[in-house]
Amino acid sequence: MDVVAGDDQVTTEFLCISTAALTAPAEGTVQLTGADGLALTVWRHPHDPLLPGLAWACDAAKVGAALFEPLPDRRSAVVLPELATVSYRPLRRAVLTADHLGERRYLKVLRHGQAGRLAERHRLLTSAGIPAPELIEVPAPDVLAMHRAPGTPLAERLMRDGARSIQPHALINLLQNLPPESMRLPERPAWAARVRDYAMGAAAVLPEEQARITALTNKVHHLVSTVDAGPKVPSHGDFYEANLLVTGESISGLLDVDALGPGHLVDDLACFIGHLAVLPSLDSRYIHVPAALDRFLAAFDHVVDPSALRGRAAGVALTLVAGAKHRASPASPDAWHADALRRLAIAESLADAALARRS
Repeated sequence: MDVVAGDDQVTTEFLCISTAALTAPAEGTVQLTGADGLALTVWRHPHDPLLPGLAWACDAAKVGAALFEPLPDRRSAVVLPELATVSYRPLRRAVLTADHLGERRYLKVLRHGQAGRLAERHRLLTSAGIPAPELIEVPAPDVLAMHRAPGTPLAERLMRDGARSIQPHALINLLQNLPPESMRLPERPAWAARVRDYAMGAAAVLPEEQARITALTNKVHHLVSTVDAGPKVPSHGDFYEANLLVTGESISGLLDVDALGPGHLVDDLACFIGHLAVLPSLDSRYIHVPAALDRFLAAFDHVVDPSALRGRAAGVALTLVAGAKHRASPASPDAWHADALRRLAIAESLADAALARRS
C-alpha cells in the first residue's frame, strides 16, 4: 500500500497477512478476525515475527558494511549494495541477494536456531572438500550469509548441449564423497517417500486427472516400499541441476545443503533424474535433454537398482506437477495446464519403466 508521510513523500509499504497460528502474540504484529471467525496475523514487511533477521537482511547499509570491503578511497560516496528478494515464504524463510560493484553475496534468513544448524552442514562439507559456498560471519540473528560459489548453473549447460562435458560419474563421485559425519544429522524423508502428500497437490491443480494421479501414486508407493533402496549413506536430499554449478568438466558448486543427512544414494540420483526429465516441459529450448537423460540413466544404473531409480524419479516428477501452476503468466494464463499434464505424463512414463525393470 502507498503511505503519505508528513512531508508529503509517498512510500510503498507491504503488509503480510497470515492465517498461521502463532504460539504467542509477537511484537509488531496485529491480530484480526476475518470471515467466519478466522484468526489473522498482520505485520509490516520486513518485520516478520518468526524471521528476526529479515529486517537486517533488508537494510542495504547494514548488509553492505557486513558483507563487502569498503572502497579504498574513503572520501568516495558510499555505494550501497542492491538487494533483491529471491524467495520469501512468510514465517518460514527468505533468500536475498546483495550485489555491489560486480560482486554478489547470498543471504538466507531462517527461523530461530536454524541458521546455526545450516552453518554446521556447510562447514562439514567444506572441511571434506565438497564445494559448498563459503560462509561469511554477520552480526545478525538467524541469518546465514555466503559468497557466491564459482561456476555456471548446470541447467545452462543442459540447455546448451545436454551438458556433454559433464560425465555422470562426476555427480556420483560428488555424492559418494559427502562426509560420513553427516550421518549423525537428522534424517529427512525422501521426496518419493512423501508421494501421497504431493499427489494431493497434483490433484488440486488437475482435478480432472484424479484417477491417473491416484494410479500413479499407488505405483510409486509400491515401488518405494518393495524395491531395495540400498544402504543408508550421506545424502544431499535435494540433488538436481539448479543446485549444481559446473566449471569445465567439474562440479564447482553444491548449493542448498539444508537437507544434508542420512539417506539413500538412489534418492539423490532419482531427484536429479526426476527434475531432468521435466526440463523440456519448462522450456522448449531444452532440446538436448532427452539424450542427456538416457546418458545419465545408463550411468546411474550401474550404481543403484534401475527399478528403484526410475520409480523414485517418478515420485519426484509427481512432486513437480503442482508447481506448473505457479509458472502461469499474464500473457499465457492457461499454458500451465498443458505443462502440468506433461509433467504428469513424464512421471507415469518413469513409473512404467520402473515396473518393466523389476528384477
